Amino acid sequence: MPRKGLSREAIIDTAAALAEQKGAENLTLRELAETLGVKTASLYNHLQGLPELNARLAERALDRLMDTLETAMAGRTGAEGLRALADAYRSFAREQPQLYRAMVSLPRFSDPSLVERKYAFMDLFNRVLAPCRLPDDRRIHLSRTIRSALHGYCALTAAGFFQSPLASPDDSFDSLVALLCAAVEKEAQSYG
Repeated sequence: MPRKGLSREAIIDTAAALAEQKGAENLTLRELAETLGVKTASLYNHLQGLPELNARLAERALDRLMDTLETAMAGRTGAEGLRALADAYRSFAREQPQLYRAMVSLPRFSDPSLVERKYAFMDLFNRVLAPCRLPDDRRIHLSRTIRSALHGYCALTAAGFFQSPLASPDDSFDSLVALLCAAVEKEAQSYG
């Protein structure tokens, strides 16, 4: 029987906070239960175990990232929308690094809830590219390029790269976004 006051939402909220404190890969059900003031067995009334908890953390991360990107992109498309999206993406990865890692570390998105969120996430990039009126295959390639570039930059920064005194990481990011915007504009001209 579920403990009164303990909910799946409260468990995920607490797990997300613990993940940010100590790393998602270091999170255990035992520690989560201790933090919530319950026995580990009580968690199983709400979750099927650590794999489901990891899926729910990825879900939470995708939801937060989506909210962040939606807010940044409000009313913007094309190069302006892409700049807003890129800045918000990097900010999320910086400010919530463990949730970001939880989101991208899942080997595959087979959970139906995660699949739905994955498609909604990809749709954000499609909306940014909508004014370009690209053929579907070109839009998909460009969307993948943008997502890969943003993730690659965030992952390399988190790993301690980009330490050269000759160029700041922020300037490199601005350069990356400028290149992506130029690619979007070039594609738009090709098919516009």
